[in-house]
Amino acid sequence: MTDTRKLNLLYYNTFSDCRDIVANAAIPIDIGVSYINDINEVMKHIMSRDSIDIFFIDYDGRAELIDLVSKVHKYDEDLLIYLITDIDSEEEKIKAYNAGVIDFFLLPLSSHILQALLKNMACLRGSRLKLYNKTNMLQYEIEQAVKTVKERELESLLLLARASEYKDKDTANHILRVGKYSAIIMENLGGSHEDIELMLYSAPLHDVGKIGISDSILNKSSKLTEEEYNIMKTHATKGYEILSGTKSKYLEAGAIIALSHHEKYDGSGYPNGLKGDSIHLYGRIVAVADVFDALISERVYKNSWTLEHAVEYLKSQAGIHFDPVIIEKFLEKIDDAAAVFKNLMPEK
Repeated sequence: MTDTRKLNLLYYNTFSDCRDIVANAAIPIDIGVSYINDINEVMKHIMSRDSIDIFFIDYDGRAELIDLVSKVHKYDEDLLIYLITDIDSEEEKIKAYNAGVIDFFLLPLSSHILQALLKNMACLRGSRLKLYNKTNMLQYEIEQAVKTVKERELESLLLLARASEYKDKDTANHILRVGKYSAIIMENLGGSHEDIELMLYSAPLHDVGKIGISDSILNKSSKLTEEEYNIMKTHATKGYEILSGTKSKYLEAGAIIALSHHEKYDGSGYPNGLKGDSIHLYGRIVAVADVFDALISERVYKNSWTLEHAVEYLKSQAGIHFDPVIIEKFLEKIDDAAAVFKNLMPEK
């Protein structure tokens, strides 16, 4: 809707001598007038068009006309509604005003007065349309600005997650796949759109703490010593320390994930030995996504597993390493997860 379009008046007309007066008064102001004389068609007409600005009703005292005013006003509170009538009682006016009428035109109509009033109506409605257009434009600009800020935030998240990639040579595309697996699980758990998006963009941050781990440990092809393994385990708390304390919901979720994704359902995980539902849902989800991807990926210290072998392992660890419900929901969507892996194959 533009602020320069022609204004339109709909007239429920039953008083024959008023029709031409209204039409002649509207012509110099360039207001388009359409007529309707079937009360049952009024709402259909208004709802089928988005450019009715003024609504005139010939009012003869029937209660159904006040009901019509009420329905029209509830449908479009900005529509300017006027009654043309010879009824000048306080009681009728109160009912009409309460229903949504702006004002009355008392019969007999004066074409000169009506024309002057129509001119004022046109200015009022035109000003409203300009305001709506400015409001809509401002809303659009705000939405675009928010979208740009969000896009930049998500780009920053990805760059932060990729920083750990450069330390761990075997995890190319791993972070993206873990994000997608985690989103699949959250969706199948019935999470909201916001929850699903949060997992998609926050789960890739799960290993950001590896930035603080020595390359010699991260890329060691043989089994880690006990000391090296204990150092490796500190990446969970390091990741939490890096990501926590911000106003970003993605970074805060990432901090929770970094800290909790190595906890195990039976309490034997690290760093805090949490058990069952005391492990944050985000951590329980990413634990499955992370291990699944590690199993079916080739690493410096292992060959890749088949999908079938990985599925059997996940099932065997339900209630031990993993939340049984998360395993169930993930395996229901295992074909989707396999497609993610295929589309984001590890780089050679």
